[in-house]
Amino acid sequence: MKGIVDRIENGIAVVETPSGMIDVPAPDGLQDGDFVELENGAIVSIDRAAAQSRRAKLQARLDRMMKKK
Repeated sequence: MKGIVDRIENGIAVVETPSGMIDVPAPDGLQDGDFVELENGAIVSIDRAAAQSRRAKLQARLDRMMKKK
């Protein structure tokens, strides 16, 4: 199952998945907004390229919104 890390609290990652939010142990280096692959209640891979692309799109949207004011 795939998901996006919503937040990390006390070593636990709260991951948004198609079936809802789940808590899983956070591996070292995990960041809010990272795209992850989950298996058996654990993060098995992190797609940093997809996360960076999403962050760039969100920043571009924010930049456009700020210019309109």
